[in-house]
Amino acid sequence: MSAVPRIEEIDIEKAQDVLDAFGGNALAALRSVIADAEFLCEQLETASLYLSYGAARGWTPSFERDR
Repeated sequence: MSAVPRIEEIDIEKAQDVLDAFGGNALAALRSVIADAEFLCEQLETASLYLSYGAARGWTPSFERDR
């Protein structure tokens, strides 16, 4: 079974909320989502520099989403 979710499994309501927040402008909504993802990745990278391996009990962050 594939780890990639089918379109039916994606929360359509959340996607519609994002589009509505940008007045239906899909390009602006997508740019915002990408900017948010990049910001969160940067925050995760920064946090991983300050988090010791032992403090996280062996957990290390993944910087790429499983597909």
